[in-house]
Amino acid sequence: MRTLALVCGMAVVVLYSTVMAYDNQPGATPLDPAGYALLVTAVLALAWLPRRPEVALAISAGAVAALFTLGYAYAFWPAPALISVFATISTGRRAAGWAGAAFLVAVPAVAAVLHPGVDNAVAVVIWALLVLVAAQPAEVSRARRAYTLEVERRAAEAERGREEEALRRAQEERLRVARELHDVTSHTVSVIALHAAVAAEAVARAGGPPEARDALQVIRDSSRQALAEMKGVLGVLRPRHPLPGSAQLPALARTAGLPVTLETTGEPRLLPPAVDLAVYRVVQEALTNTIRHAGATRATVTLAYEEAGVRVRVDDDGTGPSGTLGLDAGGHGLRGMAERVEAAGGRLTTGAGPAGGFRVAAWMPA
Repeated sequence: MRTLALVCGMAVVVLYSTVMAYDNQPGATPLDPAGYALLVTAVLALAWLPRRPEVALAISAGAVAALFTLGYAYAFWPAPALISVFATISTGRRAAGWAGAAFLVAVPAVAAVLHPGVDNAVAVVIWALLVLVAAQPAEVSRARRAYTLEVERRAAEAERGREEEALRRAQEERLRVARELHDVTSHTVSVIALHAAVAAEAVARAGGPPEARDALQVIRDSSRQALAEMKGVLGVLRPRHPLPGSAQLPALARTAGLPVTLETTGEPRLLPPAVDLAVYRVVQEALTNTIRHAGATRATVTLAYEEAGVRVRVDDDGTGPSGTLGLDAGGHGLRGMAERVEAAGGRLTTGAGPAGGFRVAAWMPA
C-alpha cells in the first residue's frame, strides 16, 4: 500500500512539474509520446523498491538519462532515480547504489564536456550535490540498520549462551544427585536386603518362630522393591538429551552448508562437559561465520587431543580478514566464542590463515 501511494504521488508530481516546466524552458524538446513513456517508466520503476531496489535504480536511472539526453524540460523527473539511490544503499546494496549514483552524475558531466560553458558546469555541480545528498544519508541509514541488527544478534547469542549454561549446570546437578543416590542409597538398601535374607535363613535353620521369618521376608522383599523403584527415579534424574559435544562434530560437518573436512589427531578421550560443549560451539560458530561472511567454498576442522588439553582449529578458503580482525571486531561472533573458551579455562586466537582465508583456533585444558 505504501509503495502504491508512493508511485501514484510521484506520478502526479513528475507529470505535472514536467508539463508546467515548458512555460520557463521554451527551447526544450516538446513532450511527445516517447517523453511521456519515459516519465511513466521512471515512476513505475519505484514499484520494485521493496524487493529489488537495485532494479528500480537501473530502470529509473536509464529513463532519467534518456530524458536528459533527448533534451526534455528540466523538472522533478530525476526524483525517482534519487529515491532509488537512497533505497539501494540504505538496504546494504552499496556497490549497486553508488554505481547508479555515479551514472546519474556521469551523463550530464559528459554533456557538459561536449558542450562547455559556465552554466553547464554549474548545473553539473549542483546536480552532483543533489545526488550526494541522496546517497550520504542512505549510508548513515545503512550503518544504523547494520548496527541495530548486530546488537540484536549479539544479544540473542548472549541469551542463548546463558540458557545453555543454565541447562548445562542443571544437568550436571541432576547427574550429581543421581550419582549420590546410587552410591549411598543403593548400597544401604542392598545391604539391608542381603542381611535380611541371611537372617531369614538363620531363623529357618534354628527353627525360630514363623512370625520372625515372615517379618524378615517382608524386609527383604521391600528392600528389593525399593531398589527397583529407585532405579526408575534415577532414570528420570539422568538427562535424556545431553548437550552436544565433540561426538556430534561429524554430523555438524555434514550439515554445515559447504564441504567440510574433519581431521582428528591424538588419542580421543572423554572431555569435561564444559570443554566438550565449548569445542562444539566454537566449531559451530566458526562455520556459521564462514558461510555468512567469508564467501568460502570449503573449510577444514581439526580436533587435536593433547596430553594437557584439546585443541580445535577451523580454517576456510574465504576472503580472509579485512585488515587486522581481532576479538573486538564486530559481526563475526568472535567475542562470544572467546568468552565461552575462557569460561572453560582456555584461550582463543583468530586471524588470517597461513594459506589465506580465516582461522579460528582454541585450546582448552582437559
